Amino acid sequence: MTESKTFPLRNLRYLIREELSKADKAEIKRIARKEVESELKAKLSKAIEEEVAKALKDKSTKEEMAEISKKIIKKLYKDLSLHHPYIIDRIKV
Repeated sequence: MTESKTFPLRNLRYLIREELSKADKAEIKRIARKEVESELKAKLSKAIEEEVAKALKDKSTKEEMAEISKKIIKKLYKDLSLHHPYIIDRIKV
């Protein structure tokens, strides 16, 4: 009894394998990869947005970002004033 149930399944698998060409298999892989990538991108972008929003709400993070920005601006100003003083002279007030 079990042999009669498994034979059509084996036959069906054989027919499916037989009918798919390499181009068909490549197309199926491409479609599956595209679907998985789009799903992962959506989940990843949502997770990143949530983490960034959570981090920006924190006061210590804001203070740290401010300190980093100040350091960058100071270094930029020093570099411009020492190596490129003509740029500062062109700034209109």
